[in-house]
Amino acid sequence: MNLFNLKKKPMDERVENTKNKLYKELYILIMIICFISIGVKDYLYGIDPKHVVTELLVIFLSVLYYGIRTVWLGIYVDEIEVHDRTSKLPLSTKNIIIGLVFGVIIAIFWGIRSSILYGNSGNRLWYFIIVFLASIMMYCPFLIAFIAIGDSAARKASKKITQKHEDE
Repeated sequence: MNLFNLKKKPMDERVENTKNKLYKELYILIMIICFISIGVKDYLYGIDPKHVVTELLVIFLSVLYYGIRTVWLGIYVDEIEVHDRTSKLPLSTKNIIIGLVFGVIIAIFWGIRSSILYGNSGNRLWYFIIVFLASIMMYCPFLIAFIAIGDSAARKASKKITQKHEDE
């Protein structure tokens, strides 16, 4: 980002690529540190969102910033094309799988939690099955739709910006 750099300096492509690699490694390191910090605080202080707000903000806002910037620069569609060319599964299929997996994980969590909290020794399995199936019916369609709509909107916006840059 050249926000405060008013002069255009000659750039070496190798140096720029190396710097970008370092920034990527730094981003991954910061995410790992945030997740470790969340784990340590959870272990020391228990599950309390007040203790991990900063880490969650760093994670959420950095992912949000990256997503918005790739769309505004018009490279989101290009990233998808490169991914679809090199991967066996297209990104749209992976998005559906991700929605299903997260839906199942959430359903398993709520099923186990409900069976432990509300079930007796004889009916815990039934509590798990009922809550698991109800959660699957609620969370999977919602997560799939949320991911698919977000991806579709990002693709459209990125295509518009790419067309705008090509027209200029």
